[in-house]
Amino acid sequence: MHSTAARARPASGTARSRWRRAIPVVAACALAGLAGASAVPAAATPARILALAAGDLLEDDAAYFRWPGSARDHAGRFWIDSGRIDPEDGWTADGDLPRTGPSAGLAWVPAEGASPWTAAFAIHARAADSDHAGLHRDGPGASFSWLAGRTLGPVDLALTWRSTYGGWSSDADARDEFEHHRDDIGLGARFDLSPRAYLDVAGDVRRQRNRMQAPGDPAAWDTGALVSNRSWSARARTFIALGDVSVLSIAGEHLREDFSGPVIGETWLPESAFDHDNRFWRLGAAWSWQPDPDRLLAVTGEYSRATGRRSLRAGAPLDEAWDHVRAVALRLAGEQRLNWWLSLRASLAMTTTSGDVRGAADDGSATHLDAAGGLALHLGAWGADLTAGGAPLDGPWRWLQADPGADPWLHATIHHDF
Repeated sequence: MHSTAARARPASGTARSRWRRAIPVVAACALAGLAGASAVPAAATPARILALAAGDLLEDDAAYFRWPGSARDHAGRFWIDSGRIDPEDGWTADGDLPRTGPSAGLAWVPAEGASPWTAAFAIHARAADSDHAGLHRDGPGASFSWLAGRTLGPVDLALTWRSTYGGWSSDADARDEFEHHRDDIGLGARFDLSPRAYLDVAGDVRRQRNRMQAPGDPAAWDTGALVSNRSWSARARTFIALGDVSVLSIAGEHLREDFSGPVIGETWLPESAFDHDNRFWRLGAAWSWQPDPDRLLAVTGEYSRATGRRSLRAGAPLDEAWDHVRAVALRLAGEQRLNWWLSLRASLAMTTTSGDVRGAADDGSATHLDAAGGLALHLGAWGADLTAGGAPLDGPWRWLQADPGADPWLHATIHHDF
C-alpha cells in the first residue's frame, strides 16, 4: 500500500517494517535451555515488546489493537502467547487470583492491492492482558477483540470492539460473588505527514457493568448492576526520520476510568463496593538508531502521572481516599541479530516515583530498576520470542499499587507470518 519512503519507517526490515535489532546483550542466558527445547523460532510480538520495554515509542506489529490504524501495515500473522508466567506461582501474578494468561490472535490483509480491507481477531484468557485503557485490575475472565480496517486514500482507518466477561465464585457454593462485563469500542487512524514522518491516533470508550453479592442462596445482599459509561482513553504518537538510520518518536496518552465495583483484595461485604475515578497521563520520547534491519538501539524518556479516587457507595465516614503518583523513567534497549536463526534483545530501565499511595510502607519518592532480556528464534515464516524479567506487571495501573512487586517472570510467543 505505502512505500517505505512514504511511511518513513527506519525501524523495519520490509516496506511494512518493524523496528528491531541492535546491540548484543547477555540477559537471555536464563532462557537458553528453554530455547534449545523449543523447535520453533521468533520475531515482533508481545514478548519482544516486554524485552525492549519501550512500549509505544517503538513500532511493533504486536500492537495493532492498541494502534488500530497500524493494522494494515502489520497484518498477515497468527500468534499464540503464553502471558506472563511466574516460575513459582504460574499465572498468579497479583494476590491469589490469576491476573494474566495465554492468548491467541490472527491478523489478515489481502494480497497487495487486492482489497482495501484488513481484519483481525484475538482472544485473551485474562481480560487484563488485553486492557490498554484501564488502571484497575479487574476480576479474571476472558476478553475477545475484533478489528476491521480500511484504507481511504493516504489514511488507514480501523475500528475495534473488545468484549470482556470476568468474575469469581465463593468457596461455599457456585454462586458468583463478583460479575464483571465490559465492552470497549475503539477507533484508530494512521496518517502520512510527509515522506519522512507519520502519525498514529487512537481512542476507546467503555461501557462497564459490575455486580457484587454475598455467597449463599439466597444472597444476604446484592448490589445489583453497577453500570458506568464514563471511561475513555485517547492517545497519539508520531515517528520522524532524522536521517537514514535514526528516528525520533513522541507519544502521549490520557485516560479516565470511572466505574463502581470492588477493590481487589477487599473483604466481600456490602461496604466493599466503591465508586472509582482514576486518571492517567503519559508523555514520552525516544531516539532510535537502526543502521540495518538486524540491529536496533533505543534511548527512551517518559513522564507519567496517575491519580486514583475511591469513595464508598454507602457513604461511610472513611469514604474517600486518593492516590497521587508521578513517575519519570529512563530506558535503554537494544537488539542484535546474531545469525539467520537467532537474535538477542534486552532493556534496562530506571524509574523514579513520587507521591502518596494508600497502604505504601513509605510515601514520598523511590527508585526502581527493571531489567528484561530475551531471545528470538527464526525459521522462515515461523518464529518464537522468549523473554525473562524481574519487573512488575506492565500497564499504567501499576503506579496505583501500594506495592508493585518485582517477582521474576517468563513470557513466550510463537507466531507464523503469511
